[in-house]
Amino acid sequence: MKNAVIIDDERPALMELEYLLNKYEEIKITGLFSDPLGAIEAIRELRPDVVFLDINMPQMRGIDAASVILDIDPAIDIIFVTAFDQYAIEAFDLHALDYVLKPINDQRFDKTIQRILAKTTAEIAAPSQRFYIKCLGGFQIGWQGKDSIKWRADKTKEIFAYLLQHKEKDISKEELLDRLWPEDDPEKAIRQLYNGIYYIRKALEDYGVDRNMIKIDKDYHLKLSDVDLDVNYFYDYSKNKANYGLEDLEKLVDRYGGGYLQGEYYPWADFEREHLEKLYLKSISQLSSKLVAESQWDKAEEYLRKAYESNPYEEEISEILVDLYIQSGNKSKAIRHYNVYAELIKNELGVKPEQKLQTMINSIK
Repeated sequence: MKNAVIIDDERPALMELEYLLNKYEEIKITGLFSDPLGAIEAIRELRPDVVFLDINMPQMRGIDAASVILDIDPAIDIIFVTAFDQYAIEAFDLHALDYVLKPINDQRFDKTIQRILAKTTAEIAAPSQRFYIKCLGGFQIGWQGKDSIKWRADKTKEIFAYLLQHKEKDISKEELLDRLWPEDDPEKAIRQLYNGIYYIRKALEDYGVDRNMIKIDKDYHLKLSDVDLDVNYFYDYSKNKANYGLEDLEKLVDRYGGGYLQGEYYPWADFEREHLEKLYLKSISQLSSKLVAESQWDKAEEYLRKAYESNPYEEEISEILVDLYIQSGNKSKAIRHYNVYAELIKNELGVKPEQKLQTMINSIK
C-alpha cells in the first residue's frame, strides 16, 4: 500500500486527482491540501510515500515546495501536476519520479501509477550484493551478479560519467553545457541536460538503487554512499603509497581492468585517464620491486609485461624489466626487450632510449 498526499490550490483539480487515485486499491490518500505551506507541515507528520504536487501555485512554487519536501524525506516520490509543459522540463531537474499534464489523460495517468507501484517491486528485488561502478576497462554500473544498468542514450551515460568524475563537487549548469554540448544551440542543450538528469535518476530508481546511495542534488552535486567505485582504490593508493605491502599491491594491480572509461570517447576524461594510468604503472613498479626483493622473478616479470603492454612507451617500465632480467641472469631477454623497445620508439616517436637504459644494456654486452 502506498500513502499519497495531493497538493493543488485549485479545488476542482484536487477533487479530480482524488477521484482518479481512488480507483487504485494499492494507493491510500492520507491528505488533501490546497495550501502548500500547510501541506509541508503536515507531511512532516504524515510521511507519505508519494506526493502529487501542482507546480503553478500562487502561495509557493511547486518546484520550491518539492525541494522542501525532499529535504524532509528524500524517499518521498514527487509527481508534478502542471498545465504548462515548460514546467515539466524544470521538474526533470529535481528528483521527481514523473509528471502529469493537465487536463489529465487517463491512460497517461495510469502509466504514472504503474511507475509508482513498480518502484516497490524494484526495491524488494534489489540484490543484497554490493553495488559497483566500474570505470577501468569500460564503464559499467550495477549490482554484483546482475546485468549492468542500460542507459536510455549515450549522452545520458556521458552526463553521469562527468558528474561521477567530479563527485562531491558542485558543478554549474554552465560548466556542464560547455563541456558536454560545446557547439550545440543553448536552448536545445539545456533541454537535453534536464532530460538527461531525469533519465539518470529514473534509470537508477528502476534498477533498484536507493536514493541515498547515488544522489544528484540541484547544484549537480553527485554524492555516493556504500558504492564500490574501482578508481577510488587508486586514489587511496596515491595518498598512502608507503603503507602498501605486497598483498595490498597485488590486489590493487589486479583491479586495473584497462584504461579509464575505455571505449568511451570523452575528451574531458583524457587528463583523468592519463593520471590513473600513471598510478597503475607506479603501483606495478612498486609491486615488482617487492617481488624482486623476495626473488619472485617470474611473478615480477608477469606484472611488468602487463604494464608494458598497457603502455609500451613508458620507459621506466622497460628500465625495471631490463634490470629484472639482468638480476635474474636472463641477459639475452634483457637485450631482446631493449631492441624491441628501441625499435618501437624510433619508428613511432623518432627518439632513442634514455642514457640510463642504454648504459644498463652496454654493461652486459
